[in-house]
Amino acid sequence: MSFQHPRLLNRGVALVTSAAKGAGRAIALRLASEGFKVAVHDLPHNGELLLNVHRNIQRLGQHSVVLAADITEEDQVKSLVEDTYKCLGGLDVMVANTAVRESAPLISTATAEAWNRLFDVNARGVFFCYKYAAQQMISEGKGGRIIGGCSAWGKKGSPFMSAYSASHFAVRGLTESAALELHEHGITVNSYAPDRCYRLIGSIASASTIRNGSLAHCETPQAIAHLVSYLVSEEAHYITGKILYGIILTTTANTYE
Repeated sequence: MSFQHPRLLNRGVALVTSAAKGAGRAIALRLASEGFKVAVHDLPHNGELLLNVHRNIQRLGQHSVVLAADITEEDQVKSLVEDTYKCLGGLDVMVANTAVRESAPLISTATAEAWNRLFDVNARGVFFCYKYAAQQMISEGKGGRIIGGCSAWGKKGSPFMSAYSASHFAVRGLTESAALELHEHGITVNSYAPDRCYRLIGSIASASTIRNGSLAHCETPQAIAHLVSYLVSEEAHYITGKILYGIILTTTANTYE
């Protein structure tokens, strides 16, 4: 029996938003290494970073396409999905990874503009990605996997994070509701929701840390990619409507800029 390297397999087509860096980059490369054609997306001014991801995918022997769009604009998200289909021949996995973070005291510096910005990117953008990915998957009739980026603050609020937390509570509700609605089409909908543990006493915390009296694993972007890899696997075909929480070791927030 001959062996075929996973990168040469054709497991379908994935679209990953905000793939120029961080978790999005790690997810795109992981899926490509496992046999997916990958459409990588980001804002136009991140083009050089995105091209680097695209080239790395090609070095893995996989097909890729670079797409720029503002996910807060509905027509651009619609085109993003359509272009993925036209260029790569389908859509089997949507990873709506884009998010922006901002902290501000509720009673002083929090503004309506900041609130709108967080909801435009974190909730509205994810909604558009879910909507048009689902439409495309239903039209193809093969089912699919939709995965959204969320946050542990979408489960429990935190001081100075009112708008950010509320926007991810919206993603949580969207994910759970979409999973119920799309189940009949063979589409699963889940979210990953990393928390954060920061540098301690001038050095990176170990691979695990004590949090709230228990041992918690610190996730890197590669660990998030590993989780996404599992969610798109055959073994996870029954998992839907779940928000998977964890801790990510980082010193910076995701940005959409």
